[in-house]
Amino acid sequence: MQLYHLVCCVRFGGLRLPFGFIKRVYFPFAAPCLVIALGSTLAACGLGLPGSAPTSLQLEGSVQNADFSFQLVPVNARVVSILQGYRPGSLSASFRSTGGYAASNALHPGDFIALTIYETGGSTLFPPPSATPNFAPNGGYSPNSVPAGNSTVPAQAVEADGTINVPFVGRVRVAGRTPGQVARTIEEQLKGKAVNPQVIVSLVNNASNTATVGGDVAQPRPVPLSLRGERLLDVIAAAGGAKAAAYDTYVEIVRHGVSGKVLLQTVVRNPAENIIVRPNDQIFLTRSPRSFAVLGASQKPALFAFETERVTLAEAIARAGGPVDQVGDASGIYLFRFEPLPLAQDLMREAGIPIPEGPQPEFVPVLYRLSLQQAEGYFYAQSMQMRDKDVVLISNAEATQLLKLLAVAKGFSGIASDISKTTWVR
Repeated sequence: MQLYHLVCCVRFGGLRLPFGFIKRVYFPFAAPCLVIALGSTLAACGLGLPGSAPTSLQLEGSVQNADFSFQLVPVNARVVSILQGYRPGSLSASFRSTGGYAASNALHPGDFIALTIYETGGSTLFPPPSATPNFAPNGGYSPNSVPAGNSTVPAQAVEADGTINVPFVGRVRVAGRTPGQVARTIEEQLKGKAVNPQVIVSLVNNASNTATVGGDVAQPRPVPLSLRGERLLDVIAAAGGAKAAAYDTYVEIVRHGVSGKVLLQTVVRNPAENIIVRPNDQIFLTRSPRSFAVLGASQKPALFAFETERVTLAEAIARAGGPVDQVGDASGIYLFRFEPLPLAQDLMREAGIPIPEGPQPEFVPVLYRLSLQQAEGYFYAQSMQMRDKDVVLISNAEATQLLKLLAVAKGFSGIASDISKTTWVR
């Protein structure tokens, strides 16, 4: 068989030109034209080249997207100051409306109390069980004439109507009164019936003056409250303490229909959050490990656990290895977060963004942009604290798209070159 070179002819305006001529004349201009043509085609079709992240232009071009609007806030010193002044949760603020409180041992329905009644002697109304009768001068004896002593009335529960039963007195209202106040009331009622009565009221079971601690604690149970005025950390310790680390545990308090929730580490660090616990408070601890994600052109995009109380934006970027040298854009570091409406409005005023009128959502999506190509950017990153479920995106550099486009064009030109060199068996 004989081998022949394939002679390709192309018709140009009625002329039939061999492919070799086209290759020598037109191919020097083919690659640049192909790059421009491909770029125009991709742009016209709304298509982009594959990539681990969008570029800054692509990302910020969707700010006014009608389907989902968000606020773009460039990070500066004032923005960092606003964020540092924000407190995401506060128990002291949540329960400020419940009014002041002073610890008290006032009795309530359900409490169990016991009475001890002392008399000075003589003809006593409450002789002690082991008392020996006193003999009368005429040789007889008086059954109730005994030496001074005491008698204990068995413990009894405060009834639903707030009363107890006292022998030789009847029903006595005790709800809302302290044991000392109840003792004085009973003494007044016994005067004229007992010999110089002295009464002591003992609280046997403080069923109503308790707070319930549950959830991720070692010993979930009701915790009795005393006149000392136990604080939140006191009752948590009385229940055995939290099972998980304080920076991964949230504590929630429900009181009279009002609830508040903060990180347990916040209570440990800030004494103002270690509020006084009140009777009937419901305290629940929940282990909820916090995490953040780093995506885009980073060395190690992944989901990271906090593992400490605080993580700054700089530390978050460092955990992911920072931007990839070949494609990452150090001037396009983005932090995605839902901010509470009052904080978002402060940020919008600082950024010169008009605040929409009418009803607004409780949380506003905010996109922070930070540049690490300037020295101050590193200080800002050190000052910005990460929050649970934050997303950090390291954008692709604009030149990355061009390099990828050139690689695609080079592939096409290589195919054309291979076609020109192909031989066929005739």
